[in-house]
Amino acid sequence: MSSRAYKGFTLVELIIVVSIVAILLVLILPSYQRQLINTRRSLGVAELLDVMIRQEQYFIDHKQYAETLSDLGFFTSPYAIGPDGEEVSVLAQSRIYLIDLTTSEYAYTLYAVPQLSQAEDRLCGILSLNSRGIKSASGDGPAPLCW
Repeated sequence: MSSRAYKGFTLVELIIVVSIVAILLVLILPSYQRQLINTRRSLGVAELLDVMIRQEQYFIDHKQYAETLSDLGFFTSPYAIGPDGEEVSVLAQSRIYLIDLTTSEYAYTLYAVPQLSQAEDRLCGILSLNSRGIKSASGDGPAPLCW
């Protein structure tokens, strides 16, 4: 009987390693996706607060609220933001929120409508902020959790 030194992995060892990696992915992936949704939601919140500041400055300068987001310096009304918080086309495949505005004579409401992958955010759904500073969300969770 000759003794040979085998090098490499057996099929059983390979199956065990692949199984461990698969189990780790199953456990970690949902948590990672939730974290992505939460991070993108914070971008939507920050964008609404930025638009609110511009709207209030517009009111100080013109004694009325802007009727469109274009009046506040945005390219389109409504407009979309991407995963980095930058303004993107409303048809872009990277958009995460559509930012919109409704106005009346002395009031306004801002909306951040989730788009594409962000639409999975059932906890908060559509975020809104009005001229009185009232923050709300259309999702299943409580609004303070979303803001």
